Amino acid sequence: MKTSLPPMLETVPVDFVSLSVPDIEVCRYMGYGDHEADPRILVILDDMKRELASICAPSFGFRTVEGDIVDGRTLRLEDKEFHPDRIIMHCLRGSEDFFLLVATAGSAYDAWRHDVECSGDMVRLLVADSLGSAIVEAVAARALDALETICAREGLHISNSYSPGYCGWDVMEQKMLFSLLPDAFCGVSLTESCLMVPIKSVSSVVGLGHGLVKMPYGCAICRKKDCYKRRLPKRGIQLNLNRYE
Repeated sequence: MKTSLPPMLETVPVDFVSLSVPDIEVCRYMGYGDHEADPRILVILDDMKRELASICAPSFGFRTVEGDIVDGRTLRLEDKEFHPDRIIMHCLRGSEDFFLLVATAGSAYDAWRHDVECSGDMVRLLVADSLGSAIVEAVAARALDALETICAREGLHISNSYSPGYCGWDVMEQKMLFSLLPDAFCGVSLTESCLMVPIKSVSSVVGLGHGLVKMPYGCAICRKKDCYKRRLPKRGIQLNLNRYE
């Protein structure tokens, strides 16, 4: 490692109850934007949070890897060359080494969501799916906090996390990223089409270095319209909630 940080390979369980998953974040995933959600949706969401409190087992894991920024479009991690968009490369400037990060809502969430889907209730499925997205984002945020604490002890700084599939980074390079991790790391595997299982999981690269400056996510200049880091539009949605009256 070019930094003073020793090689690390860790997985960390996360207590679901300790996660911050505000209703407003879940509702933004549903498409409410800054509009208030229908009270009936909030009742469903509250019930689902209670259900998941006893079964959901989120976790995250990370590995330190040596790497270099070769040029404006090429990132080398060990013996693999990745080609993120220039936006990501710009945000990783100053990185001396890197973390590979995986965060997941876990397999129990997947099984629970499957049961919701099999019920045929599309409103509940939308809430469940949006809740899963908010959960994994909260787990990833918890992971970044942990990495920041580890690095601060060594006088190091970290970047934000950047994932294949976003900001123009080819999602198929996910295969190379996972090749640098143990099989089923953190309970997450990759399909041939580069979908992660459990479905509510994220993988990413995080830079670390002495002089690295954490850049905000570049939503204002990013061309990716459906990026999960981008706030959803400020609009309402129409749902058939008659059955819940």
